[in-house]
Amino acid sequence: MSRALLVLVAAAPLWVQAQDYPKFPGPRLSAGREVWLGTCMVCHTEPASGAPQITDKSAWAPRIAKGKEALYRSALGGFSGPKGTEMPARGGNGSLSEEQVRMAVDYMTAAASKSP
Repeated sequence: MSRALLVLVAAAPLWVQAQDYPKFPGPRLSAGREVWLGTCMVCHTEPASGAPQITDKSAWAPRIAKGKEALYRSALGGFSGPKGTEMPARGGNGSLSEEQVRMAVDYMTAAASKSP
């Protein structure tokens, strides 16, 4: 198998999964979705990670109730959960700007609010 085909095959499951998550109008949430897909999706779609799953409205409700600034602080600086779970600062992607992290948080809260 050629290297290019191998890369395409390896990326295919992520592309298919990406189709399962909502798209919102407007550049901010669209950009946030791209950041989320590239960095945050890994943990926020894998229950074993201990992270609140993007489709779990009940898990997000108390977090959203604390306000966006609290969510931004946790995403930017990292977070240790009460069950011993940890989220690294900027989701472990130090190359993300503060604004990119904020857009990803905005996307996650919009997606979680939309979930059944």
